[in-house]
Amino acid sequence: MEKTVREMAGILRELILELGDLKEKVAALEKAVMKEEALTAPVEIHYPILLEGESYANIGRIYNEGYHVCPEAYGQPRSGECLFCIAFLEKE
Repeated sequence: MEKTVREMAGILRELILELGDLKEKVAALEKAVMKEEALTAPVEIHYPILLEGESYANIGRIYNEGYHVCPEAYGQPRSGECLFCIAFLEKE
């Protein structure tokens, strides 16, 4: 019986060590996933509206919602930043 208790204590130590190793691996994987998500997350850029008035505020809101506000493509969904829209929003 004493031998069985010693064997079980040895097995328990091994399991505790293995659990510690697994916790370290999980932490490393979680860190890698968070880093990957941070790199692939879309970045939303909001440009300040330099023009005055309620209509220009609405145009800025439309642009920040993902639509063109430039005369060339007004109202169309945009897939990225548009230099024409930005120039239009920065007019004084």
